[in-house]
Amino acid sequence: MNKLTQEQQQLILDFYFRCGEQDDIERGRDLIASNHEASRLYANLEMSLTDLDHIKYEPCPDNLADLTIARLKLAAKCTTSSNSRLHQLLEQQREVPLPSAQSARAISHPKKNFFRPAFEILATAASITLIAGILFPSFVSLRRHAQQNTCAYNQGQISKAFSSLASNDGALASTRVQAGSPWWKIGDQGSETQSNTRYPFHLVKQGYIDGRMFVCPGDKQAKCLTDTPAHLGQLNDFPSRSNISYSFILWHDKNSNPFTGSRRIIAGDLNPVFRKILFQQNTYRQRDEFEQVLLDEELKKILSDNHRCRGQNILYSDGSIEFTKSRIINGDDIFTIHGVDIYIGREIPASVLDTFLTP
Repeated sequence: MNKLTQEQQQLILDFYFRCGEQDDIERGRDLIASNHEASRLYANLEMSLTDLDHIKYEPCPDNLADLTIARLKLAAKCTTSSNSRLHQLLEQQREVPLPSAQSARAISHPKKNFFRPAFEILATAASITLIAGILFPSFVSLRRHAQQNTCAYNQGQISKAFSSLASNDGALASTRVQAGSPWWKIGDQGSETQSNTRYPFHLVKQGYIDGRMFVCPGDKQAKCLTDTPAHLGQLNDFPSRSNISYSFILWHDKNSNPFTGSRRIIAGDLNPVFRKILFQQNTYRQRDEFEQVLLDEELKKILSDNHRCRGQNILYSDGSIEFTKSRIINGDDIFTIHGVDIYIGREIPASVLDTFLTP
């Protein structure tokens, strides 16, 4: 397998951080989509930098510079006597006869780095601290921006896949949820539709899109779908909840096709209301509803976990994507059903104007 050239690696970095020319960013995107090595490098890059999101950044205090200088002066005073004693010992050592000229040279020229004064070490540490205080927030912000853009790119690919399948409405219609049936059983492979993720999975099963596009880089619990086409062809839904980190408009038998007509919201980052629902198969095989979810004040306000509750990308039926820091759009909460405060997993919106992205 051919290794990536330095230019190709740079294109991947340009796409990841969105910091190069637009043409290079697009070339990097196409390279990742078409080259296995590029895709693996991108995945490793994402995995390697993920842990930085868990580091809590604390801003440097205003008086850090003054404190550092004061401590350096104190360290210098404290080391004066010890340095003087050190020089005395070195002088005494030089007076001791040596067995050879080589040994004499070794002792008469001690390594300066070994006896570096403490204040020099402190000065280096202070410099690193100051630089980190300046660069770390910028790096975190850059990473968040890259994740947001990659997420938007994924949703754009999903939109294109839906557009490609728009003419085949019959295939999608068979995946609609029947009113009153469960819409949350992700991973159920039975003949009856009991998951709202079946119709987006149809895009993967039919080869319209790579299953990895359904994972937001900000979703730390997600796992890319890497099953072979032969295995995917035997499935009716995503194998696991972890394989999909986007929520889609609930498409049921009493709702019109969300991909036709006026501009509508059809997908977005993961719905935070049902994030803690257990999606294990041994749970939903025993019942058709989950434990009641009561909307409290926190659940009414929290934003998607995909972007650390700072907002979510929203995909519209016309292919446009917007990042919003509110879940209320045109007076409608996109993550809940109007007038419903208790959920068990079988609710449906009352009208076409009531957007409900789930699960």
